Amino acid sequence: MKVRAVLAILVGCLAHLAPAQFVWPKAEYHDAEPGLYVEDPFIVKYRQRFFAVFRGDFATFDAAFKEIEGLVKKDPKDARAMVWLGNGQTVKAGLMIGKGETKEVRDLLSSSRKNLDRAVALSPNDPNIYMMRAATLYIQGQYWPKGPRVVWERLRDDCEKFIRFVGPDRMPKASIHLRGEAYGELGIAYLRLGDKTKAKKAFQKVVELCPGTTYETRAKKELNALGL
Repeated sequence: MKVRAVLAILVGCLAHLAPAQFVWPKAEYHDAEPGLYVEDPFIVKYRQRFFAVFRGDFATFDAAFKEIEGLVKKDPKDARAMVWLGNGQTVKAGLMIGKGETKEVRDLLSSSRKNLDRAVALSPNDPNIYMMRAATLYIQGQYWPKGPRVVWERLRDDCEKFIRFVGPDRMPKASIHLRGEAYGELGIAYLRLGDKTKAKKAFQKVVELCPGTTYETRAKKELNALGL
């Protein structure tokens, strides 16, 4: 209860920081050309239930995580359940944020990354899976910036793979959310990896594809920080 009390104080801050998002999306940012890209309903369902924790709804998260643990135990080759197991372990590490970076937290984050990689290995060409890995690693990178370099390498690779999957020519027809997240998180990954040139190109792509949105605002902020 003590740990959760600490996190409850931070809930407002965590929500403001938009966990797993380059920008917290508005409803209209999800509009896209029909049939271009459809998220797996399973992924959407558990995103809603898991990320309820960032609103302080621990019960919904706990129940959903137990379901996922049961699904993985029943079928260790279920990539969709496995990716959420990895995500849930990262969220659980976040629930211990008041304790600092203890061995328990480090072990949870390490196990999370292994399970995320297992999920992608089980279904390497499913964008629902590798982009959920990317979203989870983005959380890790935001809250544990001193984590291993592989966090940013995987995030970079997953975002680039998704852009290739949709196709650069078709990205303008995707939702603002997908455009902004794919290129925005890609820019952050490159920035953390020390490649400012590629980070600049990614942020400029956000500005180009998401004019008049909060994605453009965030990207320009990153470009200004780079002195560009």
